[in-house]
Amino acid sequence: MIAGSVKALLGGLALASVALHGIAAAQTPADKLRGTWMPTTYYEKLVAEDGSPPPLTAEGSELYAERIAAYSDPDRQYDRTRWCAGPGIPRIMFMPYPFEIRADGDFVGFIYSWYRWHRVVDMSGREPDPVLPQTMGYPVGHWEGDTLVIKTVGTTDETVLDEYGLPHSEDMVLTERLDVLPDGKLRARYTIDDEQFYTRPWTVAMTYDRAQDVVVGDDVCPDRIAAGEPAVRRPQP
Repeated sequence: MIAGSVKALLGGLALASVALHGIAAAQTPADKLRGTWMPTTYYEKLVAEDGSPPPLTAEGSELYAERIAAYSDPDRQYDRTRWCAGPGIPRIMFMPYPFEIRADGDFVGFIYSWYRWHRVVDMSGREPDPVLPQTMGYPVGHWEGDTLVIKTVGTTDETVLDEYGLPHSEDMVLTERLDVLPDGKLRARYTIDDEQFYTRPWTVAMTYDRAQDVVVGDDVCPDRIAAGEPAVRRPQP
């Protein structure tokens, strides 16, 4: 009888250990980021985290002014999303659409609701090796405590940073820092370092809410345009 009680006690302790291990595992940095998120803020024109305008160079200011002047033109060529081409990074993180974060082994994946774009962040420790500029660039990441740090280079300059065509060059280095705040929001800070168009590195801050009941599904951009709808919707009031 005593042996049976000891056996039962040991079994209970083992189950408790497994349960506690499961709780601990759920608190890993990657698990905190996993899930679907929706922006809580929206920028038509990007501003720095302190509210100041982007620190554009003379060349950058001239180009941005030209694009702002062309904004009302339905055929404005600087905005690739008009014909459903990729918005690029970081712009797709600023659009009023949900996205899902997944983490598996040496990779962290972002799946975007807008036209099902995605990117995969290499977490293996390798340095980025851009061959040709790409829409999403070449992202590599690492963890600093609970913060995911992503460095992206090699992003094509055919993409823009905001709806009004804020420019960047193919030499832009984008550094993202993402972590989950105590209130459950996802905080992201995007630092743009691009000497051609900006006088100094500058940072945009965003927050995102969990979208518990949202499934990131198919979004057929050409069908929406054919129906007379905009390629990129405005945020819901």
